[in-house]
Amino acid sequence: MVKKLGQVFIALLFVTVLAFTNSTYAIEPESSSEFEGIDVSRYQEEIDFDAVANAGMEAVIIKSSEGVDYTDPNFEVNYEGAKAAGLKVGFYHFLTATTVEQAREEANFFASIINGKEIDIKPVMDFEDLEGLSVEEINAIALAFADELESLTGLPVMVYSNANNATNVFSESLTTYSLWLAQYDGSEPSDEVIWDTWAGWQYTDTGTVEGIEGDVDLNIFNDGIFIENIATEESPVNQPEAQPEKSTNMPDSVDTSSTYVVKSGDTLYSIAKKHQTTVSVLLANNAIDNPDLIMPGEKLTISATSAYIIKPGDTLWSISKTYGTTVEALASENNIENPDIIYAGDTLSIPE
Repeated sequence: MVKKLGQVFIALLFVTVLAFTNSTYAIEPESSSEFEGIDVSRYQEEIDFDAVANAGMEAVIIKSSEGVDYTDPNFEVNYEGAKAAGLKVGFYHFLTATTVEQAREEANFFASIINGKEIDIKPVMDFEDLEGLSVEEINAIALAFADELESLTGLPVMVYSNANNATNVFSESLTTYSLWLAQYDGSEPSDEVIWDTWAGWQYTDTGTVEGIEGDVDLNIFNDGIFIENIATEESPVNQPEAQPEKSTNMPDSVDTSSTYVVKSGDTLYSIAKKHQTTVSVLLANNAIDNPDLIMPGEKLTISATSAYIIKPGDTLWSISKTYGTTVEALASENNIENPDIIYAGDTLSIPE
């Protein structure tokens, strides 16, 4: 996300920002309010966030993690410094998965890294290492990561993408998530992307800001980046606390046996959220080959059985005992290859 290619003088930055103010864009912003922000990682080294705030920056998105075991070495110090300076704070994860299973593992890792932090901005999926993957694989991986992350954290997700991927690679199923667009050419975000609106526009990766030595990414953000609209809030939104362990007295299950008729404008994601299930469950229940292709009037089975949302600490064995079934039956019903690996936030179909 960060490339050091030179510097943009602060005077040029000032003129550029003035040009953005009250602009009319080819693709509409999610919100009419606009403000400046940066995104940072270890490449910016030591940052004086008080100076950054005094320079007019209002938000910072910090790299937290990558893959399944890498934490940015400046993650904690950047978080503490940004919060102390009064900036609105968010985090991004650099996704390296090449399978859906790996994507879910990375979502779990990202969620564990940012757990307990005071978060204002939607957690960000930065998926740009696409070499060797087909378009279908890319979108399956991206959707699995975003769906898993949202289930784990209870927070809406934002997609970071360059203009090419947002136009030619990422599919309609991802447009339910806010877009943070990286585009360094032109005077406005591209109107060719498949998203209808944007929440962030990273317009240069060679910016200069007081408090940071060397290049830094500069962005125009709007209220669409926030977990909630906090423009009028007095304090930032805190990330929800980790869910408690499953109670053995009251199983957390829902009866989702129903049929839904697809309406114009529906996506599998929006239907899943409406019925408190997941895209993966809808795909399994309806034998859908292409998750981006559902037709108005089509009837979807939401679930033929009861469903259970996995909590931290659950095992298939403990769930099977609660529902009077077996590990083997749960694994077979949910196409689980390894019964020792299940993920918090996933929905299990419970066999009758």
